[in-house]
Amino acid sequence: MVAANFDTINELKQSLVRKALSYGIWVADTTAAAVTAPFDAQGVLQALPAGYKPLGYTTDDGVQFSGDFSVSEVTAGQSAKPIRSDVETDTVTVQATLLETQAAAVAVFENLPLSTLGDTGGLWDWKRPMSPATIYRRLVFIARDTGSNGTDPIYIVRHMPLALRTGRGDEQWSRTEAISREVTFTGYHDEAQNTDMRTWFGGAGWMALAPRTDEVQSVAITGGPTGGTYTLTFDGQTTAGIAYNATAAAVQFALEGLSNIGVGDVVCAGGPHPGSPVTVTFGGQYDGTNVPQMTASAAGLTGGTTPTVTVTTTTPGGP
Repeated sequence: MVAANFDTINELKQSLVRKALSYGIWVADTTAAAVTAPFDAQGVLQALPAGYKPLGYTTDDGVQFSGDFSVSEVTAGQSAKPIRSDVETDTVTVQATLLETQAAAVAVFENLPLSTLGDTGGLWDWKRPMSPATIYRRLVFIARDTGSNGTDPIYIVRHMPLALRTGRGDEQWSRTEAISREVTFTGYHDEAQNTDMRTWFGGAGWMALAPRTDEVQSVAITGGPTGGTYTLTFDGQTTAGIAYNATAAAVQFALEGLSNIGVGDVVCAGGPHPGSPVTVTFGGQYDGTNVPQMTASAAGLTGGTTPTVTVTTTTPGGP
């Protein structure tokens, strides 16, 4: 067996430690569209469908996601351990304490339709009914963090397409504390969305964490030249002449002479020409990048039968 390097196999990554540096909660009636695509293909956060209203500030203990999970077990006299376990319940709840006295927050706390109160500053009036209504909502929770560069956002989006207020805490009035309203929601299975909660990760900072592949291009000579040189052009810059029988090291030296390729930006292998292709792997400043494909000129090659130089991309770079 091969000895292990503990630090290597432990794979500790500070870049994967997330915080909700800022976050928000939005609520909508079930007549509003469910959230199905909060990000585009590039991971850019998209606007919520019409009808979602922000619930504003919460207390600094934030949003708590919890729930109830239980299993039923079958025991037997012949075993000290259960011989079968099945999930019995698996529910999700969300709790937050709202600080803003605004229409959506009060409606959620008082279990009112969102249209009941109207705009802030208008005359509000409502009565508690003898039999409380069962009012389902759609809820969206968005947390924002930053990537390792401190600027690119990382978003976590959670959507409860069918949520019911199942708990209400105290509403406290005092001189020293803001009036707050604690609410608890339980998620129920939405048939159209086939879930009680869906979660997405996105944002430029998150996309930057994706594994990336270094691009590999192959330079091959055909036609059996017996002398002369050829050139390679990368992103508008052209090398000095490269010998028809160059080794991989010689091709790498020529590429490193370009103003847009430094030492460590390419690693060449294979060869020598003309019998074997030379592979060029891009790294350094081009690490994990889809770089332009090089072009070649065989005008300086001599001998053989119409010698040509062909460049092909064998492994595209990028995520």
